[in-house]
Amino acid sequence: MMEEREVLTTSIDGGTDTLQEPGTETAAPAIATTAGRIDRMVTSRQRTYTAELMKAHVALMEREVILSKHIDLFRLVNRHYYTLQKWHDENTGWRIQRSATAIRLVRQLSATTPGYLYDRLKEPRDFACLTWILWYAENRQLTGRGNEQQFLLSQLADQIQEQSTSGVDEDAAFDFRRPSDRYSIQRALQYLEDLGALQLVDGQTKEWAQQAEDADVLYEFTDVIRSLVSAFNPQLLEVVAEYINNEEKVLQPTLLQNILGDLFPVMAIKPLVRAWRTLLLGPVLLRYDDPEAFADLVEHTDEVANDLLETFGWLLDVKRDYACIVRASGMSSGPVTSLTPFGTSDQMAMLMCTAIREQVSSGAWPRPDTYGCVHVTTEDMNALFYTLRERYGENWGNEARSKGSRSLLNDVYKKMRQVGLLRGPDGTGNVMILPTAARYSASYERAGQEQKPAGKSKSKSRTLTLPGLDESA
Repeated sequence: MMEEREVLTTSIDGGTDTLQEPGTETAAPAIATTAGRIDRMVTSRQRTYTAELMKAHVALMEREVILSKHIDLFRLVNRHYYTLQKWHDENTGWRIQRSATAIRLVRQLSATTPGYLYDRLKEPRDFACLTWILWYAENRQLTGRGNEQQFLLSQLADQIQEQSTSGVDEDAAFDFRRPSDRYSIQRALQYLEDLGALQLVDGQTKEWAQQAEDADVLYEFTDVIRSLVSAFNPQLLEVVAEYINNEEKVLQPTLLQNILGDLFPVMAIKPLVRAWRTLLLGPVLLRYDDPEAFADLVEHTDEVANDLLETFGWLLDVKRDYACIVRASGMSSGPVTSLTPFGTSDQMAMLMCTAIREQVSSGAWPRPDTYGCVHVTTEDMNALFYTLRERYGENWGNEARSKGSRSLLNDVYKKMRQVGLLRGPDGTGNVMILPTAARYSASYERAGQEQKPAGKSKSKSRTLTLPGLDESA
């Protein structure tokens, strides 16, 4: 039996009966409603903050330079500057350089693997021109002409041509009477202009490249060029260039620390930092290149994977012999290189990956070594590609069909090197297939083949099917 001082009250709130003490009939719902509203506001603000911070992280990674004219993005990165820099201090050791006109993440390599590539810079001589332009900008500052930022393209070309002849054979030197060299410097200049490091003052670069009579162009360096020049180390570049141009070392590990030795002791960084740098710059961290960094990554896989997902919204894929970042389709706006079903070179590269796996599985080619790499020769690759061309060549575009097999295979080599699937050939014709090649599997199927396997259609239209990533790699 209840005591007389106890009172039974019933409150209807969303169909739920509750027992309340006297004097609390109206206060409790009001408090609960206010607390719930505050919780929702806090949660909403936290989500907004997290989304903004992730956007700032990705922007720094995907863009070489963020200019003040990109108002919203510039303000966003500035707003989160200290949080962004703290993350890089802890994980990559990279510095965020900012001024009133530009913000830039100054990346430092840990390996000489190819990673971020730009469509505008396509050939080795394009990158050589870019390097010489940075040298030219640095030289103007060192000789006291840094405040005079305007220059004529003809003067720049003369300087590059003169300097490039030092200690090299005639074919390697620049000669801007050659159309190919003129187009290379045009692409390098356009790249710097896109970054905001240059601005066109007068003239048309296209006319100069096409050797129009009396054509010249007036350019002006901007403040952004100072950021690029400050990160430019000619001595480091010279040492690395000598190493990667040595045909005997083409297949060797690409760890920068091993290449430089004691010449640049500042490059001796922690293994996990090297892992972060290589993963972010891409395309892949190989156990073959840096066993120590790979072992540290494996030990901290969950920690790194969670940090990567929370910071960039990207996934970490760790296999026995390599690790790489996986991004959602269409997620990346930056220059990340990967194979797609579009483009003949990409299709040929994927078909080669499939054929290579079949060769290894059948025992026709040697088994992978302890690092998951397959060692073959150019003769092996030639024979395999000729077979693929006979089988699939009719699916390739007119330009590809008009080329010789050797020229096409060179295009495939280039594509596979860029994406991190292959190294070589070296000076003696050796080729090393990397374990990442097992990620791709592709084939052509006639339209409607799956729906009507016994059909009598004579249509020759075909589509490229990608069964997906090989998770057993």
